[in-house]
Amino acid sequence: MKDPVLNSMPKEAATGESGATPQEICQEKEEDELSRKTKNVKIVVDDEVSSGGKYEPRSTPNNEEQAEFNELVYAYKVHQRMMQLSFSSIEQFLNEHKNGTKTLRKMDPEDVKKLSEVELTGLLYWIEMQKPYGEIPDDDKSILLHRYSVRKLSLDHFYSASKHPEHCSRREFVMNNYTFVPNDRTGFELPEDDDVQIRAKRECFSRTFNRFWKNVIKPFGALKVTDAEIVFLHVMLLWSASNNSHVTAETVKTMTNRREWARTRLSTWYHDHSLENPVERLQKILELLKEIEIVCDMHCEDFVVAKMYEFCDMSKFFYETLCYAPCNADKDHVDPSLFEQFKKYATRDGSKPRPSDDTTPEESAPEGPVNRFAGDIDPTRLVLDQSNLTAVMAPLPDDKGFDLNDLQ
Repeated sequence: MKDPVLNSMPKEAATGESGATPQEICQEKEEDELSRKTKNVKIVVDDEVSSGGKYEPRSTPNNEEQAEFNELVYAYKVHQRMMQLSFSSIEQFLNEHKNGTKTLRKMDPEDVKKLSEVELTGLLYWIEMQKPYGEIPDDDKSILLHRYSVRKLSLDHFYSASKHPEHCSRREFVMNNYTFVPNDRTGFELPEDDDVQIRAKRECFSRTFNRFWKNVIKPFGALKVTDAEIVFLHVMLLWSASNNSHVTAETVKTMTNRREWARTRLSTWYHDHSLENPVERLQKILELLKEIEIVCDMHCEDFVVAKMYEFCDMSKFFYETLCYAPCNADKDHVDPSLFEQFKKYATRDGSKPRPSDDTTPEESAPEGPVNRFAGDIDPTRLVLDQSNLTAVMAPLPDDKGFDLNDLQ
């Protein structure tokens, strides 16, 4: 059985360039002619802007299909830098170019508002760049926007964090807005949160955070993933087979074609840049793709639980309406044990979560009829007044044969 990954690679990558037949020489001439007619696109593989403020070209494509992919790689680089500059002050910008480094600060809950505005614009720009997104049915456009949103933002965040190994060693999550999330926070904290809500979020999101640190961010850093590989992952996430049940049959075919297109394009990119062991590297990237999808599903489950017990309200931002829409965060698909695990943060009055891990068993016991109204009872009324005992215990009309003296 032929290896589909190997078959997707250019012939030169698999067989070498020696011993060319006349037919191969003729084909090379045709490709040279085609390359002169097609658009030359500069792409970037380095992480930083050159000292002259321009992006350094690395190669030019030799066909229109590869030109499209290379354009996406370049566009992604510019897209991320434009988003980053949206958070920069003039002083930060000048210092960055003067010193060659970015100054990071601890993320503040007040940063979420600006972050949401910039990330929404970036999401819409990036998905509009994806062919043939504009040609699929409107309903499919909507569902893919919702499905892709949480995956797009997550992948961008993982990539950004992986570029800062020193912060990663302390589990400080570096964002693209010149901030980092410390290891005792989640990045979902809001200005109005109290200590209980902060602790609840940290506990609820910890299982997913532990997984993406170990299975995504750490491998990203070890592999030194490139912009081209991140673009490949973005294309695969947008057109993922996990979306098949949400879209029309025609769009399912389109998604299949785009995934195959992305495999071929990345394989060609590997060949053009002479990467070692391209087949093995592609396999590792595909394994990371699966892990990213799992992590995104887990994160949406976490949010459903947090929303259920009202300790993570993102309704002011697009995250809740788009990223955590029912197509991503369906409470019927959440493991019931998660709800049970965080039941201790259920609210009494719908306003603030209540912790029960620091309370006594008596305090955390279910409320019965007496407990429910205990705060409204005057304790002095509970004292026995013996002078009224006769009146209280007087026989009723149907108490035949009852004698109060029998109690004395």
